[in-house]
Amino acid sequence: MTKIDLLNMMKKFTVDYRESANTSIKRNNHMNNATGAEIAQEDVDALLVDFINYVGVKQGVDYALYASDLKST
Repeated sequence: MTKIDLLNMMKKFTVDYRESANTSIKRNNHMNNATGAEIAQEDVDALLVDFINYVGVKQGVDYALYASDLKST
């Protein structure tokens, strides 16, 4: 798997996951110490995009993923 393959796979999974993120976080609160407060979708998207871009930078890739890219796929 190449670095780009990894980032593309992460993006694909993120597109699938993002809308159910709040539910998943609440369901798994025993593992993540979540407060139970609803997280705005814009903030969920920001965190997910930031993490994927962080992984890219650590791999030496400027993936340049934007939150809007999660909606257009």
